[in-house]
Amino acid sequence: MSLRMRNFWGNYGPLLSAPLQQRRHTGELWVWLTLLLIALVLVLGVAIAVDTSAAAKVLGFVTLSVLVIGWCICFDGLRQQNHPHMARLVPGHVARLRRCAVGLMLSVSLGVAGVFGAATGSPLLWGLGAGAVLLALAVCVRWVWLWLPLTILPLLGFWAPVEPLLQSLWAGLRHWYLTQPASLGLLAALLLPWLLSRLLQEGGATHRRSYRQQADLRQLMAGPASANTAKPMGDIGRAFAQLFAWPFAPWREHLLRAAKPEARSALARAELVSLGSLHWSCILGGLSVVWIILALLAGWVQLRYAPDWSELGRNGSVGLQIGFVCAALNPLLGLAANLYRSRREQALLMLLPGMPKGRVLNRLMGQRMLLQFYLQWGFALAVVAAVVSLGGREHFSRLGLYALLAVLPMGGWLLRDWSRQPMPSGVRIALPLLAGLLGTGLVFGLAWAGIGLGWLAAASLLLSVGLLAWRWPRYVLSSPSAMPVGRWA
Repeated sequence: MSLRMRNFWGNYGPLLSAPLQQRRHTGELWVWLTLLLIALVLVLGVAIAVDTSAAAKVLGFVTLSVLVIGWCICFDGLRQQNHPHMARLVPGHVARLRRCAVGLMLSVSLGVAGVFGAATGSPLLWGLGAGAVLLALAVCVRWVWLWLPLTILPLLGFWAPVEPLLQSLWAGLRHWYLTQPASLGLLAALLLPWLLSRLLQEGGATHRRSYRQQADLRQLMAGPASANTAKPMGDIGRAFAQLFAWPFAPWREHLLRAAKPEARSALARAELVSLGSLHWSCILGGLSVVWIILALLAGWVQLRYAPDWSELGRNGSVGLQIGFVCAALNPLLGLAANLYRSRREQALLMLLPGMPKGRVLNRLMGQRMLLQFYLQWGFALAVVAAVVSLGGREHFSRLGLYALLAVLPMGGWLLRDWSRQPMPSGVRIALPLLAGLLGTGLVFGLAWAGIGLGWLAAASLLLSVGLLAWRWPRYVLSSPSAMPVGRWA
C-alpha cells in the first residue's frame, strides 16, 4: 500500500502541487495566507460583536470563497502545464492532467455536499451546485471573455430575450431534482467531469493558439500595463486601453509642442514614460469613461425599472464604496512596478535638456506623486461621503470612510529611496492592500468601541503628517537621485 501511494503521488503530486510551488517562490502564497488570517479574524469579530449564528454564516461564506479561489488557482495551474508540445511528446501527460482536474472537482463537490449539505439537509443539491459552479468557473478560466456576458450583460438587461428560456430550463431541472434526484445525480457525476476534462487540450494548432493567448494574458496581468508600452493585448485590448486613456495622447502632443529646457517641462515629459498607466491623464480618462458608463447604466435602470435610489444607502453601497477606496489605493499598488519597468528608458530621459537631478528631482517627484495621491483620495472621499449621506446601518454604511481614514497615512509610502527599489514581487505589490485591510478593520473596531468619527479623522491626519515629516528629509532630501529607478538595488 505504501509503494502504491508513493507511485500515485509520484505521478500526480508534482502536477497538483505546481500552482502552490509557483506562488511560494514568488511570495504570493503568503498574501493568500494573510488574507485567510484576516477572514478568520473577521469571523471571530462577528462572533463576539453579533452572535455565533451570524459568525457561522460568515464562516460559510469565507469557506466557499476560499474554495472558489483555490479551484481557479489550481485549474489555471493545470492549464499552464497543459503545454501543446508536452501534450504531443510526453505519453500520458494530458490524461494525468485530466485525472487531476476531475479528482479535484469531485473532491471539492463531495466536501461541499458533506459539510454544507449536512448543515442544511440537502447534500445532493449542494453537491450538484458545487459541480456546476466549478465547471462554469473552469470554462471562464479557459475563455476569459465569458466573464463579461455572465456578469455585466445581465445587469444591463441584454439577457431579457432569453430569460424565458432560462426560466424554463431552471424549472425543468428543479422538477427533475424533485422527482428523480438519483438519475440527475448520476448524469451529473458522468457529464460534468467529462466536460471538465475536455477543457484540457491534446495539442495541435488550436491548442497552440489558445496557449499563446493564455501566456499573453498572464503577462498582461503580471503588472500594471503602461499606456505607451506595447503589450500583448490584441487589437481589442489595445482599443480599450486607448479608450480609457484618451487624454494621454493629446497631453503628450501638447508637451512636445511646448517643450522647454526647464525642469518642469522635462519632468512632465519624463512622467509620460516612467508612470505609464498611472499618469494623471490615464487616471482622468479612466474615471471619465467609468462615470459615463455608470450614467448610461443608471439611465437604463431608471427607464426600465424606476427604482428607489434611496435604497442605495441601505443595500449594496458597501461594494461601491470599496471600489472607490481601491481607486484611491491605485498609486500605491502599481507605482513601483511601473517605475521599475521603465528604468531603462529613464536612463535616456536623464539626458533631456533641463532634466532635474539629485535633490531637485526627488523633491519634484515627491510633490507630484503626493499631489496625485491626495487628489485621488479626496475624490474618493467626496463620492463615499455622498453615498454615506443616503443613510443605512450605522458603522456598516460608513465602511468606506473608515477605509479612507486607514489609507490616508499610507501616502507616505510614496516617499522612498527609489534608486534602491528592487524588482517588485507579488508580496510587495499586495502589501498596501493588506495594510489597508488591517487598518480598516482597526478603524472599524475603534468606531464600534465608541470612538467618534471626528477623533478617528484627527488621528489619521496627525499620523499622515507625522509620517510625511519623518520620510521627507530621510527619503527625499537625503537620497540619491530617484531616476533611473533601481540602479543601486
